[in-house]
Amino acid sequence: MKLELDREEVEDAIHLGDVSDPCPYLPGKTATFRFGNGYLIDGHYQDLLDWGYRRNGRYVYRPVCSQCRECWVLRVPVHEFRRSKSQRRIWNKGQRVFSVKWGAPSYTPEKAALYARYLAFQHKTEEAPMDRERYASFLVDTCLDYATLEFQYRIGERLVGVGIVDRLEHALSTVYFYFDPDASEYSPGTWSALFELDLAAKWDLDHYYLGYFIPDCDAMNYKTRFQPAEIKQPDGTQWERVASPKFS
Repeated sequence: MKLELDREEVEDAIHLGDVSDPCPYLPGKTATFRFGNGYLIDGHYQDLLDWGYRRNGRYVYRPVCSQCRECWVLRVPVHEFRRSKSQRRIWNKGQRVFSVKWGAPSYTPEKAALYARYLAFQHKTEEAPMDRERYASFLVDTCLDYATLEFQYRIGERLVGVGIVDRLEHALSTVYFYFDPDASEYSPGTWSALFELDLAAKWDLDHYYLGYFIPDCDAMNYKTRFQPAEIKQPDGTQWERVASPKFS
């Protein structure tokens, strides 16, 4: 039985509730997210990714905004991906300084302090490091068990980046990445995505999911720089190629 034929039934089975808040992507708009129990997805998370779902700790969610259809699912066909000229420069530069190891997600004071610095850099607000419980609920807890991996990026002994990814049967899905602002000269966000794409190719996976692409949100436009990029409306059935105006 093809799960896609039973989408409504699956969503009803996992549904926990809908939450409306100011849109985190488009100022002045209200976003409504539908949350589901991640422990009930029964090994079908890749299907849910194609339906527009993302994972947050033990939950899955997708936008169900009644007045807006700006959120697109974006993925990259792993074996067709080719680094652009600028990406090759970033890759080569990072290769000389970054070391990477991965394993199960965990909390440490070092990671919590780095995350606090990242939030202060991104949002220009000072925050104390998260305690173990708050950090774990977002970046350690998972409904996918051993499929969730944590990547640690270091320059020498210094932790400069942490990425959370989900490894599925045929895809790799990036969940979250934070980094040391002092390492910005090495473009750690781009380099980590290039590293994950390279690893997905070595693991012979088909697709790399980067989350939502929102055309009117400048902060999301970087995702189309990983070419070829495919996008689809969460309730659509056809993937279409999208070019990046900044692709070079």
